[in-house]
Amino acid sequence: MNRLTKAWIGMILLIGTLVVNSFGAFGVFNGMSQKDISDMNGTLITPAPSTFSIWSVIYALLIAAAVVMIVKNKDEYYGQAIDGISKLFWVSSGLNMLWIVIFSFNLIGVSALVILAFAIILSLLVLQLGKIQTGNQWLLPAAFGMYTGWLLIATVVNISSWLVSIDWQGFGIAADVWGIIILIVAVVVTAGVTLITKNAILPVPVAWGYFGIYQSLTSIDGFAGAYPALAMTALVGIGVLLVMTGVQFYLNRWRLMPVAKVDVL
Repeated sequence: MNRLTKAWIGMILLIGTLVVNSFGAFGVFNGMSQKDISDMNGTLITPAPSTFSIWSVIYALLIAAAVVMIVKNKDEYYGQAIDGISKLFWVSSGLNMLWIVIFSFNLIGVSALVILAFAIILSLLVLQLGKIQTGNQWLLPAAFGMYTGWLLIATVVNISSWLVSIDWQGFGIAADVWGIIILIVAVVVTAGVTLITKNAILPVPVAWGYFGIYQSLTSIDGFAGAYPALAMTALVGIGVLLVMTGVQFYLNRWRLMPVAKVDVL
């Protein structure tokens, strides 16, 4: 299969993903949107609704990346990217669409497994990008770094929603204490993925998710400041994640990803 064909398959699957996501948002599959399902299984660490506007940024970057890979399929860098990430991107698109359908039918436990696999595939995709990174190329690292980072926080929230849906009692530990533990663990996981992939932008969407959690915890429409320790943990998490981005950016010599040490044949 030639590179142009691979690039077009990626674009078609991305368009399919956008369509399925739109159907899910309008409740086409089961009469309820993703927000409706999320509200049914709300957690202390579910971000404020406005936070999910980040999807518009992520999909704009992905569309731009897909278009550029089609147009520049004969370019050395983008050609190598097409060969290196196409199959992973196809799988991630399939998992994205599958998650929407499963979540729409309120199968929260199954959706948690799907989104976990989704996040792992995207992490592998970003890792693969690092093997061919050259010069100051930024579009693919930005698009897939943002995508992966947001999936990390979405996975954490999805798993938490599943625990709520099965009425898990948390071994008698208070819900806000569990929230603090989960936020700390999520920062550690993000640090690990960032260190492995060396993608400097990856912690940014996670920090945005933490800001949404802070908003939900402190706003009148949310928990109105009822959990100050958890809210403070979210704020500290934002700071740590942004520092993480700055440090990785510096280590990358002010690039989103460092230049690969070896060329991919």
